[in-house]
Amino acid sequence: MRKVEVVAFSEEWEKKFDEEAILLQKVFGLEIQMIHHIGSTSVNGLSAKPIIDIMPIVRDINKIDAFNNAMIAIGYEPRGENGLPGRRYFQKGGDNRTHHVHMYEMGNPEIERHLLFRDFLRVHPINARKYGELKEALAKQFPYSMEAYINGKEELAKEIEQQALHWVKKLGGRNFHRAFGVYGICVQDGKLLVINKSGGPYINRFDLPGGSLEDKESLVNAMRREFLEETGLEIEIIKSIGTTDFMISTDWRGLTDVHHIAVYYLVKQIGGVIGVPDQFEGQDSLGAEWILEEEVSVENASPLVLKAFEWLRTNDLGLDINYYNWKVKLDS
Repeated sequence: MRKVEVVAFSEEWEKKFDEEAILLQKVFGLEIQMIHHIGSTSVNGLSAKPIIDIMPIVRDINKIDAFNNAMIAIGYEPRGENGLPGRRYFQKGGDNRTHHVHMYEMGNPEIERHLLFRDFLRVHPINARKYGELKEALAKQFPYSMEAYINGKEELAKEIEQQALHWVKKLGGRNFHRAFGVYGICVQDGKLLVINKSGGPYINRFDLPGGSLEDKESLVNAMRREFLEETGLEIEIIKSIGTTDFMISTDWRGLTDVHHIAVYYLVKQIGGVIGVPDQFEGQDSLGAEWILEEEVSVENASPLVLKAFEWLRTNDLGLDINYYNWKVKLDS
């Protein structure tokens, strides 16, 4: 019999999501378009059952059943639609449940419902606290009745859904932004050169020097220009490392899903000195500094920096899409 257990928020939940997202991407490959962390474990500070809810968005839901054996091999129990038409549901851990996977085809309205519920609670801590306190009380009242626990929170959950719908209407709905840019990996004495970001979804974090191309500008010329503008250094491009992309669900500009395509180059300094960059329209660097890998984390660095250190360790950017559920840091 499963016990209803609600615990305080844990930073480990996001790490567990990231680990499982990589595993699922390897199983389903190009069938998966994006993977979202949903449910209470995806909301900072919210008490929850310690079960990671994962929502992969797929090209064709009818192809997912063919992967059932592969999912069984990594510990999941396939449950088909499990009461919701258009979904494929998998659970992991038996009575000691650890993960739920809810798969939907692109365009299914359930996707938006789950994301709105999550995003609303992420930016409305009072509502999140009220929801968490109710769940804690219900878990104590019905420790061995999952049905009573679910029924007990249903009314408040529906109320939050309605509040989320009104909220997103005021915002004008979710946005989509695709960014393409060139970025340089420059290392001296084991340290990576980074900038302090002053704009965009990576604001108040370490980011790689680089950015988008100007009209009629080549990749390498953009790389040299961006490096000089953002760091004060003149560079020589050693080689092209490769291209990778990041799929980021973020609260930037209200609610925006970002597809960031990054072309990486290995570069070295041949002149100039690090200084305070000139500030002009489009400048998003407050200056550059050298950092060690142990100084960075998902809390203070952009995905580009995390990937750069991964390449320095492995000499491989990998083929997997890099998924992030991102909260913009408005304060440094």
